[in-house]
Order: sequence, then structure tokens, then C-alpha cells
Amino acid sequence: MTLGTILGASFRVLRRNPRPVVGIALIIHGVLAVVGVLVTGNVLSSLTSFLTNASSGQVPTAGQTGEILLSYLAELGVAALSLVGTQILQGIITVEVARGTVGERLSLRGLWARARGRVLVLVGWAFALVGMLTGLIIVIVIVAVVVAGLIGAAGNSTGATIAAVVLLFVMSLGGLALALWIGIRLSLVPSVLVLERLTLGKAMRRSWSLTHRYFWRTFGIEALVWVMLAIAGNIIQLPVSIIVLVAGQVGHPTGSSTAAILSTLSVSQILTTVVGELVAAITGIIQTASTALIYIDLRMRKEGLDLALMRFVDERATGNTAAPDPYLAPPVIQPPPFAAVPPYPGTA
Repeated sequence: MTLGTILGASFRVLRRNPRPVVGIALIIHGVLAVVGVLVTGNVLSSLTSFLTNASSGQVPTAGQTGEILLSYLAELGVAALSLVGTQILQGIITVEVARGTVGERLSLRGLWARARGRVLVLVGWAFALVGMLTGLIIVIVIVAVVVAGLIGAAGNSTGATIAAVVLLFVMSLGGLALALWIGIRLSLVPSVLVLERLTLGKAMRRSWSLTHRYFWRTFGIEALVWVMLAIAGNIIQLPVSIIVLVAGQVGHPTGSSTAAILSTLSVSQILTTVVGELVAAITGIIQTASTALIYIDLRMRKEGLDLALMRFVDERATGNTAAPDPYLAPPVIQPPPFAAVPPYPGTA
């Protein structure tokens, strides 16, 4: 499949079965929006109390400082929860794309029934991603700090600071490239978990095997789809951001109190969060559908899945409801039998 074919098929997922697909995306992103608004409101409330006390000359207490730190940790938790929601959505959309290739159209309940048993392992995969990314960041920071400490121990504090900054920058670029490479090689894990119903370790090895020799093709398609959807999403959200900004300037001009400004920021943050999650629900469907199509395309190229799918459809058409699911295991494609060769003249 080309990029145009994958993009067209991803948009057709919305047209072919919109209610369950958009419904499950809105449910997932609705939960994320509610949690994000609650956490954001808590952060701004703590910050308002902190700044109010500071402006009145009172020294913020340790408890208030701790509240702000906990609030920002909660923001990181929301980011992790968003990743969990993305993996669950990818698994469910993969089911819709896969059943669509054999002519089935599932309801919202049907989609959830097929994906429900794999939700926990998808959550585990999301936390494994968070763990790998966190571990990579910790290693980069530790190495930079150790090198800076060694240089500082030699009596060159200025050189230690410069070396730490340069090393941190270089290692960050290297870490980003490494994370991108590993992320692309493992990007098919949710599809494998849901369709082939493997364990997490086997699914990771399976994704790594499917993307072997297809890294740049997979990366190119996913990156272009992400860029196009990001541009489209920003264009949609831009008018909302402008309206919120103008309303904030009109409602609280220069000279307004800190509490009033922060309350306006809280309302604007809630509005932008809600609109952002609505846009993310639609773009998320297209993004995850394109990844599912890449998975199916690679299996067609490497394993002849297209032949297995045609056999499955033909068997269903003849009334065989017990036909095995072609996605559960790599299909075994039997080579065509050799034509019988007539004996050489004069031989028995």
C-alpha cells in the first residue's frame, strides 16, 4: 500500500462505520478531557494560592509548595494516562480495520467485546513504554551529571557546566533518535496484541520482526500522517485559541489582580482542553487506523495474508461459519503443485 492508499483507507474507516468508531474515541478522549480539566484546575488553584500569599508578603508554607509539586506530578500522570488511552484506542481501531477487510461491520458493543480481553495487556504495554522512556531520560541525565562532576572535581567549574550542557544536548539528540527507532520498530505491538492475542513479550518480538527491513517505509508513512493531522488539528483549534485570548484580554485588562487572571486562565485552559480532546478523538482514529493498515500491509507482503483473507471470505460465503480467523497466526501459504511432466520419449 502507498501513502495515499493508507490515508484513503484510514478516512474510509470513519465513513464506513462512524458511530461505533467515533463513539469509542469520544469515550476515551472524554475521560482524558475530564481528568485533564480536574488536574489543570487543581494546578491553577494551587498556583493561585501560592502567588496570592507571595504577593501579600507571606512566605508560602511547605504544604503549599508540596501541593504545587504534586500537582505537576499529576500533570505527568495525565500524560501517562493519555498514552494508555492511545494504546487502547489503537487496539480497538485495529479490530475495526481488520474486520472491515473481511466485510464485517461491528457495533460499538461488538468492537468492545473483541477488544475487551486485551485491554489489560494494552495498559501494560503503555506503562512499559513510559518505563522505557523514563529509563532513557534517567540514563542521559546521570551520564551528563557524572561527566560534569568529574570535570568539576578537576577544578574547572566553568568547564564542567559547559560540558554538562553540551553533553546533555548531544545525548538528548541521540536518545531521541534511539527512542524514535525503537518506537517505530515496536509501533505494531497493539495491533499484534489484539489480533494475534500473543503475550506482551511475543508481541514485541513480532512487531520487531514485521518491521524488519521496513523501518524507513513505516517511519515515513507514520511521520507524514502525523504531520498532516497535526497541521489540520492546529488549524481547527486556532480560532478557539484566538477567541479565548481575546476574551481574556477584554475581561481582564492590564492591572487586574493575579487571582482574576488565573481564573481566566483556568476557564481558557478548560475550553482548549475540551476542544483539543475532541480534535484528538478524530485525528486519533485516522492515526491509529493508518498504523493498523501498515500492520496488515506488512503481513500481506511477508506472509501472504491477502490470500488467507480471500480464503476466509470465500469460506464464509459458502456458509462455513467455523472458518479460522486468518489474523490469529501467520498463514501457511502452500506452494502451487508442479505440473506433471511427461516422461522423456523412449523411457519407461
